[in-house]
Amino acid sequence: MQHKVGWLLESRVIHIYVTGEYEIETVRRVVAEVKALAEVGTPPLHVVWDMMGVTNMTRDLRDPINEMGSVRYHPKLGWITIITDNSAIRFAGQIVSTFLGASYRAVASFDEAIDTICRVDPTVEDGLRHTNPTN
Repeated sequence: MQHKVGWLLESRVIHIYVTGEYEIETVRRVVAEVKALAEVGTPPLHVVWDMMGVTNMTRDLRDPINEMGSVRYHPKLGWITIITDNSAIRFAGQIVSTFLGASYRAVASFDEAIDTICRVDPTVEDGLRHTNPTN
């Protein structure tokens, strides 16, 4: 599993891009990088997590729930959008958000992720409408 984590909109929206087979070690690295960005970001921070390239997801959700829990309770975090067409990943995301009480939405495209974030936080709309992911 390969990944990239960075700002989609400086200090406000984090972009995560992952590809390949699911690995808990990669999730741990992603979570650590997101926490580091969250420390310097301006709340509310939102996340656009592109998982379109993930080829295999674990059936055991305990580890992802535990790892994501440490990010979910960060005081600066707002909404998390996950881009995927994989029904297992959508389902896993829904379960994780239910257990963690996260503000979460699974979407089918980058544009839909941007629309979602802009709808819940209009203060980022001008900056987000002019961004493109760097995959």
